[in-house]
Amino acid sequence: MDKDIRKYRCKICGYEFEHEGPLPEDFVCPLCGAPASEFEEVKE
Repeated sequence: MDKDIRKYRCKICGYEFEHEGPLPEDFVCPLCGAPASEFEEVKE
């Protein structure tokens, strides 16, 4: 079974993060400190 890998981008600094499944609510951007609510899923 394929893993559900998704890509998310920080709307503030542009940092991209790949994660299996939904982004955790307590995720914080390692570059600018933005909360998970400031990330959008990148659809390719």
